[in-house]
Amino acid sequence: MSIPTRHGDPNRWRVFGGLFGIYFSFGVVAMSIAPIVGEVRADLGLSRGSMGMALGAWQLVYIATAPPAGRLVDRLGLRRSLALGALVIIASGLTRVMASGLVGFWLAIALFGVGGPLVSAGAPKVVSTWFSDTRERRFAVGAYNTAPALGGMATLVLSNSVLMPLTGSWRATVVIETGAMVVAVAVWLVVSRHEPPVVEGSGQGVSAGGVRDLLAEAEVRAILAFGIGVFFIAHGLGGWLPSVLRSHSGFSAMAAANWTALGGVVGISTSLLLPRRASRDRLPRFLAAILVVVAVGLIAVIVLPTALDPLPVAAIGVRSALIPLTILMLMDCRAVGPGNMGLAFGMWFAVAEVGGVTGPLVIGWVGDSSVGFSGALVVLAGVCGLLLAVVAHLSRLHGRDVGSPGAGT
Repeated sequence: MSIPTRHGDPNRWRVFGGLFGIYFSFGVVAMSIAPIVGEVRADLGLSRGSMGMALGAWQLVYIATAPPAGRLVDRLGLRRSLALGALVIIASGLTRVMASGLVGFWLAIALFGVGGPLVSAGAPKVVSTWFSDTRERRFAVGAYNTAPALGGMATLVLSNSVLMPLTGSWRATVVIETGAMVVAVAVWLVVSRHEPPVVEGSGQGVSAGGVRDLLAEAEVRAILAFGIGVFFIAHGLGGWLPSVLRSHSGFSAMAAANWTALGGVVGISTSLLLPRRASRDRLPRFLAAILVVVAVGLIAVIVLPTALDPLPVAAIGVRSALIPLTILMLMDCRAVGPGNMGLAFGMWFAVAEVGGVTGPLVIGWVGDSSVGFSGALVVLAGVCGLLLAVVAHLSRLHGRDVGSPGAGT
């Protein structure tokens, strides 16, 4: 896909490349355990429920750390805050390999939740700061959100097919994957040394209010609630889908990882395609369509013959576009402006990670129960149904604001 060309700061795409590298490596480290869950569980003696608790550790920490991380991004600046977040993520990856049981493993993964929010809250502000053209900005939001999916997909494909056979150790595999962030933060420090431009006429809100001002906006509250369900689905499937395909569908570890990666390709494509076309009035319709596709795909995995499971797994990959579309919706809110954007996204990630925590945990618990992973997929489909009701509410709020200053930009 070609990158839109517009007049703007000549350094913006170099800075975007550095951001993309940080977020790609974010995805590598975040997904480093999922494709080798079986090996890690056997080595550390963990049940599915215990592993689900560990996989959700960093999301749990996000809830407490994301709002102050967002404030830190607004005050410390983009270059230093993203570099600091990357260094903490490196520490998380390296301490995982030192774990000998559940407590140490949980703490190592939880450390990711200290550094991750600086990246998550900083990324939208990087795009908002460096891109003045509306279509270019929307493209950049969709594009950088493909980075963790690409990083996760690389991890899924390489962990069992290359790194595990090469090293013979899940610990050495995680060390190698953590090295991606070492390279990424070095590149970021080089490309982000330029002063960011002053963006005028960006079409964003003018408010620089705090938490109370943001929560006073009905649309912000609805987007926060929507984020809980989005992250429940994203992290629940992200942590367990390879295991679902191994246990429920009978695929090998390599086949399960490869088919999950195929869904990642679909997600990357939709994340690049839809945000550029997501004008303000189209956003709720896009979100609703994605939720319907995901719900149908989840049920199809249960009822279709195993040989056909790759088809709905690929379709479920469209869930990846939910996050960039929601980010655009929050970025367009009247209460969100350049002065409080870090805080706004810190709040959103904090609330959304309630779903990020409960997703892997619930899927692990249900998977351990008598209904198994089939029941877990039904739970996820039910969450899609609940989110459709939230989208209907957002559609009414969005419709109310269309035509207001800044709307549709």
